[in-house]
Amino acid sequence: MHLLVCAIGIALLGALAWFDIVHRRLPDRLVGAVAVLYFVGAAVDKAPPVFVAMHVGVAAAAFLVGALLFAAGVLAGGDVKFAAAVFLWAGTEFAVPTLVLISLAGLVVTLVALAAGWLARRSPQGGLTRVVAPWTASRGIPYGVAISLGALPIIAIRTLAGGMAS
Repeated sequence: MHLLVCAIGIALLGALAWFDIVHRRLPDRLVGAVAVLYFVGAAVDKAPPVFVAMHVGVAAAAFLVGALLFAAGVLAGGDVKFAAAVFLWAGTEFAVPTLVLISLAGLVVTLVALAAGWLARRSPQGGLTRVVAPWTASRGIPYGVAISLGALPIIAIRTLAGGMAS
């Protein structure tokens, strides 16, 4: 069952990253599924309610910080909800490593978006422009990709290492 929860989690992360690259939005149903999957994994592992409550608290704190960043125009609403769902998985034990992973992935995604814009401006209309166009920073930074990349090891650790109960 752990492998199935992990596989579904990875599929959801991949779908969210792809959707953000192509459409620059994160569907609420997919984001909600990431959150619901945490509770499924916690139930499978018979996680004590106190641990689940701690995870919910971390997710609520992440949502609050994200809402402030949204109000400041730094993050989009979908990114805020997605980050909260990911921090639900992280809990207190992995909150800081998750933040670091997402931040590093965000740096890489931002650099890719800037490079894609540079390439799109310098190449003639054609194949290369079509390849890099979804990544260009002029469309906004697809931060859902960074959140997905940061979440990947956390979901794998929680599901495959039996860490849902901590």
